[in-house]
Amino acid sequence: MRLFANLLITASLIVGVIGCATAYVPRLSLGDEALIGLTLNSPAGASAESADDGRLVPLALKDTVLTAEVLASLRDAGVTRVRVKEFAFARWSEWWLFAIGSAGLAIGAGMVRRAGRAALADSAGAMNPTSSGPDALLDDARTRVAALRDRLAQLPPGESRLRAVIDTLGQVQRTSLADFVAARPVLLARLGMGGFARLMDSFSAAERQVNRAWSAAADGVEHEAMTCVARAADLLDRAGERLGSESRAAG
Repeated sequence: MRLFANLLITASLIVGVIGCATAYVPRLSLGDEALIGLTLNSPAGASAESADDGRLVPLALKDTVLTAEVLASLRDAGVTRVRVKEFAFARWSEWWLFAIGSAGLAIGAGMVRRAGRAALADSAGAMNPTSSGPDALLDDARTRVAALRDRLAQLPPGESRLRAVIDTLGQVQRTSLADFVAARPVLLARLGMGGFARLMDSFSAAERQVNRAWSAAADGVEHEAMTCVARAADLLDRAGERLGSESRAAG
């Protein structure tokens, strides 16, 4: 299907470009009332006489304003179209080519997206069937980080707090967060590229705070570690809300 979609997109682009190329090139078969007053954007027609160097002399030069007399001379010379500076939909006789091209592009793009989602779904189906889904993984990280935040307030300052941060967040990093990132094919298939990107903006902010908290605890900086744990808990909650909203929007 992807090959057909790409061919459809290519053909639609060609048709659309052809249609666009005629937007400023009205037919002289239109009535004078539709053409008089327009300004030529390029020379039109060729007179029976030629210049001294043998080049044909145009009947009407660029920037000539079309009048009834100019139009009559151009038609008598067999000119069927002129290029003008002004656009009007009523003079655009090949607008339907542009419409067909636009419709083809939309259909082709939809087919490409569906093919991409199908491929991602197949990839997601090939993942380890025993691994948890991204929703459960994110909920697990949220629960453990929030529990750590609450437990730190009950622990005495010093080594016990630092050790709790290192042990808990180290496990969260190795399991829930790492597995959530590995679930990219599942999330892409469900949310699409746009939804996935918005989710990962929220998730990445939370992940950075988790990493900073672990590093601060490893360096013995208790205050920063506790601050980052609190921030990580809040940001993981936001990431969970984002996952829910994007999933609902994707339908």
